[in-house]
Amino acid sequence: MKAKGWIVLLASLAFGALFVWSGIAKVKNPISFAEAVRNFRIVGDPVAPALAHFLPWLEVFAGLGTMWERTRQGAVALLTLLLLGFTVAVASAWVRGLDISCGCFGSAEAMNYPVKIAQNLGLVAAGLWLWWAARRDASSGRSRED
Repeated sequence: MKAKGWIVLLASLAFGALFVWSGIAKVKNPISFAEAVRNFRIVGDPVAPALAHFLPWLEVFAGLGTMWERTRQGAVALLTLLLLGFTVAVASAWVRGLDISCGCFGSAEAMNYPVKIAQNLGLVAAGLWLWWAARRDASSGRSRED
């Protein structure tokens, strides 16, 4: 495997593991995550609890999909879109002056809006790069071993 292949593989494993970890933390306490979703004041009941049960599993399975070459492109695209949506929600809460926690890793810690937006944009950039690398490899018919 070439050096570039190792970098993509390691980045995919790290990106995927981050979302598996985040999703599992939320699955462990769906009531707390539902409250975090409600606190954004974008959706209310019954949508907030439904999202609190659905999104963590989506993160877990897409995170696992990111780690597998065959599903990487779609999984990374899905996670990057989720990140973009979450970033818009964070920015919206900040503009509206809400004092909330993100519930990202099961934490109830108050959100530092500029830091969270910067983190998310960094993850979006990583996701876009991984998506591009997966797309490039798929379109050229190459595998990691090439």
